[in-house]
Amino acid sequence: MLLETQSVILDVAAPVLLMIAMGAFLRRIQLINDGFILISSRFVFQVSMPALFFFGMLGNNLSGLISANLAAYFLAAITLTFLFAWFIAVKLDVPERQRGVFVQIAFRGNCGIFSVALVVNMFGQEGVALGGVMSGLSVFLFNILAEVILTRYSHGKLQLVPVLKSLLKNPLILSIVLGVVANIIGLKLPVFVVKTGSLIGGLSLPLALICIGGSLVTSGFTLPKHFPMALLSKVALSPILFTALGYLLGFNQKELLFLFIFLAAPTAASAYVTAVAKGDDGKSTANAIATTTLVSSVVIVVGIPAIIWATGG
Repeated sequence: MLLETQSVILDVAAPVLLMIAMGAFLRRIQLINDGFILISSRFVFQVSMPALFFFGMLGNNLSGLISANLAAYFLAAITLTFLFAWFIAVKLDVPERQRGVFVQIAFRGNCGIFSVALVVNMFGQEGVALGGVMSGLSVFLFNILAEVILTRYSHGKLQLVPVLKSLLKNPLILSIVLGVVANIIGLKLPVFVVKTGSLIGGLSLPLALICIGGSLVTSGFTLPKHFPMALLSKVALSPILFTALGYLLGFNQKELLFLFIFLAAPTAASAYVTAVAKGDDGKSTANAIATTTLVSSVVIVVGIPAIIWATGG
């Protein structure tokens, strides 16, 4: 069907994990440093990833790209994971000053880079387009829910209007919207522009994965009490539960793979920025990002072949 089950690890997951390992190695031998990681991450977010999504949307047939059922189910899964994490935080009596961080760790995933890297490796240009749509949906919801939970426990005033304004300026969302509009109106760009844009977009995934690996070297893995439960929810409970339920609801193999890969993404780097901005526990958030990146990699490597096997190979 999509891939031979036995070749999934080597053909799909291994290149992503090896790029992350390369980043860790390059940081360890000091061939790259924290400055390189910071600037490169900004470049990926503001330039190369938007180029990847824009030209991916422009060059694909968007008709029937993502079903309304899949989009609604994906957003519902994120929201229910958020509510479950909030419930668990209260039940475990996580200190109020850490509850916002606990919940954010448990539901906010690195869909725009980590998950997209995998689906592009699996599905090529189709993965760029569909991955871009799912990334846009998740970024929109992640930011709103993070604002709700962090404001609730930082005793600040909930301000969704500024959040919505920032989303409208988000380079990833803008590139997806512009790419869809350009596709609909049949925009024709010169070949040299498309090739240049494709080259810039092609930098996104290897550079982003190297940065992820490099950041792991300088991150700790110690977490406060109860926080392992948040990590378990993020990279195991939520993706396994909602993928299994999706199977029972009749989603096809490709849809299940997308759901699993995006729901199992490690905690997003943007969670750290948001936590610090709200005066919350930035160190624990950074450590959670590092830990979930490692654990998520293992879960996804095991999960993808399992899904393909369960859905008929």
